[in-house]
Amino acid sequence: MLRSILLSSTGLFIGAFSAHLFAEEFRHELEFGMGLGGQHLPHYRGSEETHTKVLPIPVVEYRGRILKSDRDGTRAEFSLAERIEFNISADLALNDGAEDNRLREGMPELESEFQLGPSVNIDLTGHGFNRGLILRLPVRPAFAFGSDSEYIGYVANPMLTWIQPRVLDRWRVSLDVGALYGSDRYHQHYYNVAPQYVTAARSEYSAGAGFSGTFTEVGVSSKQGNLVYGVSLRYDNLRDAVFYDSPLVETGDYWSFSFGVGWLFKTWNWTE
Repeated sequence: MLRSILLSSTGLFIGAFSAHLFAEEFRHELEFGMGLGGQHLPHYRGSEETHTKVLPIPVVEYRGRILKSDRDGTRAEFSLAERIEFNISADLALNDGAEDNRLREGMPELESEFQLGPSVNIDLTGHGFNRGLILRLPVRPAFAFGSDSEYIGYVANPMLTWIQPRVLDRWRVSLDVGALYGSDRYHQHYYNVAPQYVTAARSEYSAGAGFSGTFTEVGVSSKQGNLVYGVSLRYDNLRDAVFYDSPLVETGDYWSFSFGVGWLFKTWNWTE
């Protein structure tokens, strides 16, 4: 649910901080455009009901001394050692349509969700953080937003990422394999059934903290002139998740799909 291509796989959104702080001179480049991003995914992890959304999105690519945005996605990078970096990562889920979910009938509407938090990344192959095998260890607080905004817990998302930036001299290919862990508050937000929402088909349930399942995601993206585009396909398995016996869970696995395409029409350059 939360690996939206709008923030991660195509990298068409807002981006990154990089620790090139000691360079004497640096050439900045900012490119701006517009595009479309879409996703097809469940109302929430474990739901069999799905929704598809296509939205206009800003396309920003910025290569500077500190701030960076590109196809590698949303991050903030500060070098801790030759093969270790500290990131600020983000993720987004648009839950519009979940108010019509059959299993949640009569329950509060699920708002969209935004996550922002730190990550430590380790370069396992010595090729840098844009190529080869990387271990990523993000932990992110999560916030629901919509009619109201509130903190709903935190998630941990350790993963192995393999990146090949120039397949057939054109395509950037990435593969993520990882696990998810959530706090009790986070799982309760999605999977609790309070006494006032108990029905003949929906028993009372309280979710705990712990394992949230595994995932595998493949992303392919490219930039040809001013055109940037990419797609992402993800598989999630929830069968060993701590909330799997919730009456709001009706499937142990699912597929989701995302895409993004944009056109860069304005470029600025300067040196400092």
